[in-house]
Amino acid sequence: MASQKLEKCQQEAEEVKILMKDNVNKIFEREGKLEELDVRADELKEMAMDFKKTAQTVERKTRWEKWRWYIISGVIVALLLIIIIAIIISQLSGGGEAPAAANDGN
Repeated sequence: MASQKLEKCQQEAEEVKILMKDNVNKIFEREGKLEELDVRADELKEMAMDFKKTAQTVERKTRWEKWRWYIISGVIVALLLIIIIAIIISQLSGGGEAPAAANDGN
C-alpha cells in the first residue's frame, strides 16, 4: 500500500514536472512572440513617421500650388485693370484734344 502511494506521488510529481516544462517552453515562445511584436511595432512607428512627413510635404506643395494660382490670377486681373484704365485715360485725354485740334484748323 505504501509503495502504491509512493508510486502515485512519483507519477503526480512527474506530471507536474512535465506541466512545468511545458509552461516554461510556452513562456519562452511568448517572449519570442513579444519581441517580434515589439520589432513590428517599431517598424510601424517608423512607417507612420515617414507617412506623416510625406503627407506634410504634399500638403505644403499643394498649398503652394494653390497660392501660386491665386497670385497668377491676381497679377493677370491687375494687369487687365491697368490696361483698361490706361485705355480709358487715353480715350479721355485723346478725345478732349481731337475736337480742339479740329477747331484750330477751321
